[in-house]
Amino acid sequence: MVEKCHKVKPEHSIQPLATLRGHTNWIYSVAFSPDGRLLASGGWDHTVRLWDMHQLGEPTVLEGHQTEVYCVTFAPQGNLLASSSANNASVVKIWDAESGREIHTLAGHSNVVHGVTFSPDGNTLASGSYDKSVKLWDVDRGKELDTLTGPSRQIYTVAFSPNGQRLAAAAADASVTWWDLAARSDVRTTKGQMKWVHCLCFSPQAEWIAAGYGSYDTTRRTTAGKVYVWNTSTGEAICRCHGHTNWVYSAAFSPDGKTLASGGWDGSIILWDVHKGTRLTKIPGHNDILLTLAFSADATVLASAGYDQTIKLWDLKALRA
Repeated sequence: MVEKCHKVKPEHSIQPLATLRGHTNWIYSVAFSPDGRLLASGGWDHTVRLWDMHQLGEPTVLEGHQTEVYCVTFAPQGNLLASSSANNASVVKIWDAESGREIHTLAGHSNVVHGVTFSPDGNTLASGSYDKSVKLWDVDRGKELDTLTGPSRQIYTVAFSPNGQRLAAAAADASVTWWDLAARSDVRTTKGQMKWVHCLCFSPQAEWIAAGYGSYDTTRRTTAGKVYVWNTSTGEAICRCHGHTNWVYSAAFSPDGKTLASGGWDGSIILWDVHKGTRLTKIPGHNDILLTLAFSADATVLASAGYDQTIKLWDLKALRA
């Protein structure tokens, strides 16, 4: 087991490609379409915005949520976009990604819906909520299929394994719960050695799952953030990546599985080579809290956003050289 992802020198120089502005409040989530043509963003200004990556001009604004938008995600086929919201209108909306037309509003959660994700075949949508449940929805009919329970605290993030056989959820009690969807049973609940977990993601081959953690030392009044990576078959921790000076709020594997990105409350982005147990580079990123990260389909662009109401696009071609 690799105890740390150690720094490698010299670090790669990652350059910004563009800064996108338009949101008028915090940006909580960004996601690339599978073909890389569109970038979706959702934020506390109650809107979802669709950016054309070929032009980077004014975005298409999708209005319909009555409260903050916490998560956006594209269907694997790229034809649909899902978004989730909070408070007294804790709903999930499904949109036509091309036209921006609202197709379904999914109501059923009793509290903030903080995470949504499509199954690999695009037929099922999972939503995780502060009501401590995960709901499964039929995408075509817009109807609830099932409710999964297990976590004892509010759920922050949900993720399907790439083969669609498992679903994972990160909860406020620092647990990660995995369900076997065929058996509808808990596969495993595990906890890192820190007090707070917000994000998780599967590697493209489903052999690993990564989760971002944070802690606060009340005695020393210091914060720290780490990323834990587990083997999905054995549950063994294979890597503990140290380097953030505050809570890790977002993590994403690149589509080719070569790079893991993490970001959080320290405003920085760290790129890791989990195979080698090394840190590739640390990007200053944002001057305020960073909330979300997403790789483009070809793994050459990374999008980041957060409290400063901007989306930054980073050129990762240096990592591919």
